Amino acid sequence: MTTVLAPATEQPPYPFEGDITDRRSRFRSITRTTPKEPDATRAFVAAKLATLRSHKNLARSAAEESLAAALGYPAVEALAAESAPTPGGVGYGMFYTAAFRTAFNRGTSLYYEIVCPTQPAGNVNTYLYLTSTNRAQKGVEAFVSYNGQNDTRFKVFDWARTDHWQTDVRFADIGPYLHSAVAHGWGLQTIQVWNSTYEIGAGRWRNEVLLHNRAANRWDLVYRFDYNSNPAEQIAGWVGSWGPIVETFQSSYSGLRWLGFLNTMLIARDSAGNWGNWGLLGSSQSTVRNDGQGFTPLFLDPNYSLVVKS
Repeated sequence: MTTVLAPATEQPPYPFEGDITDRRSRFRSITRTTPKEPDATRAFVAAKLATLRSHKNLARSAAEESLAAALGYPAVEALAAESAPTPGGVGYGMFYTAAFRTAFNRGTSLYYEIVCPTQPAGNVNTYLYLTSTNRAQKGVEAFVSYNGQNDTRFKVFDWARTDHWQTDVRFADIGPYLHSAVAHGWGLQTIQVWNSTYEIGAGRWRNEVLLHNRAANRWDLVYRFDYNSNPAEQIAGWVGSWGPIVETFQSSYSGLRWLGFLNTMLIARDSAGNWGNWGLLGSSQSTVRNDGQGFTPLFLDPNYSLVVKS
């Protein structure tokens, strides 16, 4: 049984219209039966540390400390010990400018369409992520994960929790959420993701993820978590600095199907509790990062839509 949810006053306005239906129990049930990936945590930690350490114009020691704290490690040394050297970085994607990263107070929300073929093809033989943050340090990453050619999943990693890994569902189980899109004349498979972090009461915040259900033409709530936080904590640290990126776990890539992101939009809530207007991510709000691992743009609409080839 599904429950149609009325919009809350704290919740950001819809990116576009549609009822919201609570499907959290369904996604929890699927997650419980999805085979676990025992090396996923180590690979995730190693890739994040590699991305941080190779990032230009960054106060690295402070960023490393904030990453260690966000992941629950007592010190950077413990973080590094857990994450044996792994090729990783950013194949192509956007990092928010410092001013835009912190341009919210009591909430921030992200909408993006992940361009995600069911099989990546090419030489992918380990993980590859299509991911983004919504700018909040204690928000979530709601993303597509490839592991080789035949294990493609939609996942939620919650930075506000100690048990970070939450939703984990295979593409075979989420057919109603796979859309067809056309951009620059190219036919693409997408998932439409709405990812929010916002205050719901004094000292209380909420992370939630919704997916657009193509078959039912509605938004489905697939994940929610409430916790203690404040605006200063949400804009601090290194976590929350990246927009839509192709996150890599190999030193080079070739022959992949086209993948990336379309129509990236964000919205902010101010100190009075008012939400602004949805706006496409622009070139003045983000900068391109390319670590030279074989990806080049098939097209780039600065900086809200990008599809890469290799």
